[in-house]
Amino acid sequence: MIKNIIFDLDGVLFDGRGFHAKMFLEAVRRIVPNTSVTEDYHEKHLDSLPTKEKLKRLGFDENVSKQIYDLKQDITAKNIKEYVMQDIKVIDICDRLIAVGYKLFCVSNSIRPTIETCLTGMGVIEFFSGIISNQDTAEAKPSPEPYLTLYRNYNLDPKECLILEDSPHGIESAKKSGGNVLAVKDCNDVSIERIISEIKNVEYK
Repeated sequence: MIKNIIFDLDGVLFDGRGFHAKMFLEAVRRIVPNTSVTEDYHEKHLDSLPTKEKLKRLGFDENVSKQIYDLKQDITAKNIKEYVMQDIKVIDICDRLIAVGYKLFCVSNSIRPTIETCLTGMGVIEFFSGIISNQDTAEAKPSPEPYLTLYRNYNLDPKECLILEDSPHGIESAKKSGGNVLAVKDCNDVSIERIISEIKNVEYK
């Protein structure tokens, strides 16, 4: 029986993948003006990865990577509050799930302040029983460790969890963790009807 609904943040609850890509690329270009990293390259090879993993894959030296990382976090913190708005659709989904007894959690590759700012701005943070950020685990998605950390910290049975993910890295992480996975295309693909339908599919297998 499903007891817990676990949401990724970017691309599932919050349409922030484009925002984070923009902030990352701005930071890279300000620190490395002659960079060859483009929007197209980011979308194909770096999208949905945490900032540190992006920098690792791009091969910047430690000093440059730290400058980019710090700048990205700084400009994200300064701009995200203006980007996040109350989301009536997500509020309704969370409210209806809570009303029938499900516990809600959020597992994201973002840092905790970003997650909390987004959930607060959307008007849903009070619905969530727990959050796992990339600061809470040694490995980020696509490793299963973020979800395994959630299970350990909150004493959850993976078989009792339905996980909503949109990106290949997130879906891989969720599947490897042993949870039940509902893959969605983007925020527009998330609905109470799809969630309830998938819960029924899992429970009646």
